[in-house]
Amino acid sequence: MTERLARDVALEFIELYNDGTPELFGSERVWGLYHEDVDWHEMPTRAFPAGRTGNRDAVLVATRGAAVALRNRHVTLRELVADGNRAAIMYTWEATIATGDFAFLGLGPGDIMQMEIAQFIEVSGGKIIRSTEHLCLGRLSP
Repeated sequence: MTERLARDVALEFIELYNDGTPELFGSERVWGLYHEDVDWHEMPTRAFPAGRTGNRDAVLVATRGAAVALRNRHVTLRELVADGNRAAIMYTWEATIATGDFAFLGLGPGDIMQMEIAQFIEVSGGKIIRSTEHLCLGRLSP
């Protein structure tokens, strides 16, 4: 069997992330792309000044925790550069605010939040073993 390259995994990530309902973004299958011991890093943001790190469980906690506050989550691929087991992915992430959790950004329920994200992944055995995400707050529509 041929080893799945980072490009293939990145494209599947985008597809599965967007395959969902307004309440539950993406297919739960997206988490199967992450190795259970993935080395995950989300760089510091206004919401998480220290950034976030951990394994697949930490990714799940972060994502599921946001499910209450954010609806209609969607990503649009902007650029993908891959070489073997490594890939750099640039995408626009967008969601509708569902709670008051983002008042510190001047956003409330019904407003749209958009971020530009650069994600760098390393793949082994067809799974993401390392992921570093840089999030840049984009357009806000209060």
